[in-house]
Amino acid sequence: MALFPRFQLFEIEDMSWCPSWLREYSHRALHQMWNTVGPGRTSSTAAQACDILVSKLPEAPSAFTFVDACAGAGGPTPMLERNLNTRLHALGQKPVRFVLADLYPDWAAWKKITSASENISFISKPVDATTVTRYVDDKTLECRLFNLCFHHFDNDQAAKILRASIQGSDAFVIFEMTQRNIPALLNTSIVILSPLVTTLLWFWWSPMHLLLTYVIPVVPLFFAWDGYVSCIRTRSANEIRDLITAEEKLGLDTSEWTFHYGETKVLPPFGNLYWFVGVKGRRDS
Repeated sequence: MALFPRFQLFEIEDMSWCPSWLREYSHRALHQMWNTVGPGRTSSTAAQACDILVSKLPEAPSAFTFVDACAGAGGPTPMLERNLNTRLHALGQKPVRFVLADLYPDWAAWKKITSASENISFISKPVDATTVTRYVDDKTLECRLFNLCFHHFDNDQAAKILRASIQGSDAFVIFEMTQRNIPALLNTSIVILSPLVTTLLWFWWSPMHLLLTYVIPVVPLFFAWDGYVSCIRTRSANEIRDLITAEEKLGLDTSEWTFHYGETKVLPPFGNLYWFVGVKGRRDS
């Protein structure tokens, strides 16, 4: 249950004037979150996301190419690829491919990622996720991933992305770590305090980072604003389904699609991974 209505506020990281070093904090924190094994858990957040992909897709994962449609600097794709292909290798199955795509590509980051894995590639031009297109050939099943990014889009853009995914792919998965509920707000509060530790680990040598964390608390305030705004912007599963219903009334054919959702405790005590999955040609949950 959402505690309050959703509002499309802005996040500092989205702004063109946001300093690159603040974005680096955010990217490092997200990378750490995906790679962390929570208390009482035996696998990382990325590995548990792969569990969802394996259990919810209509075919074996090896049948799909996974497209990170709003990849940014690459996000969790290297970790998802490594986790998923490790388990497929153990089962004697062929590795799956991942493709990075974005309207504002980070070429430098992507080249570094793709040079480290032959199973990850990128689309060498800006790609608008709201445009109906297909990123892979018609002989390959395509699953689009939206990793902690869907809340950035307003309702009009989000509806177009859902329509484009349904018309252009065979499955899509939305992952979020934020939500308008008490566990997400408490987990975000913990994240806000994390720079007090990570600054010493990552930037102990930098007087500027130490000053802006411990004396003039710019970094904790940045995490507080963007963290809580992310919660405020994140849609519930019912709100995502409502966007799809509105598109159906405008003629979108979803007769072959099934939509299901849930949450997985990945970082106890409060950290949940919220997921919404659409699959084509599957009628069970």
